[in-house]
Amino acid sequence: MKKHWLRGLLLGVSMVLLLAGGVALAQGLSIEADQPCFQCWPGPGDPPEEYILSITFDWPWPISDQLCWGVRIVGTDFADESCFTPAHAGPGTLVYWLPCELNGTEIRFLDGEVSLGNANGVEELYGEWIWYLRNTVTGERVETSVLFAEDCFAAMFVPEPGSILLLGSGLVGLAGYATLRWRTRE
Repeated sequence: MKKHWLRGLLLGVSMVLLLAGGVALAQGLSIEADQPCFQCWPGPGDPPEEYILSITFDWPWPISDQLCWGVRIVGTDFADESCFTPAHAGPGTLVYWLPCELNGTEIRFLDGEVSLGNANGVEELYGEWIWYLRNTVTGERVETSVLFAEDCFAAMFVPEPGSILLLGSGLVGLAGYATLRWRTRE
């Protein structure tokens, strides 16, 4: 019995990793962007679809807590947040685009404009934009990041692989457990 302690340890650690990865993927709130990178629109008028970014927020129903969504541009002092109490089940979608020639300091949403603070040009806004959704009562918070770049084809974007890494580690551990168990049968 003492020679099988490694099997038990490997099984225990694998189960913890699987549960942690499953919990991370099964959160009640969710947020996602339809593309990992976006560029400013250089032309006049409304941009074509590839220059428009859609952020989709979703929440469990019923919910009576107040939710807040916001965006923060990494490396700048820009942060914007808006709170609401959901009147219906999610999801909700925010659709926007950014002109290359800023009219003052405004970002164009398809349903209005939001001030970008002290930005002197679109170049100051290049980088990672973090969109988030949070529950003000429970403190639950989810976020997604989108890269705003001069040229998305040249920019590299690596999503945060934390949850997938947990699940993958758990599966590798279970495979190791199965291998050790199979070897002891022989």
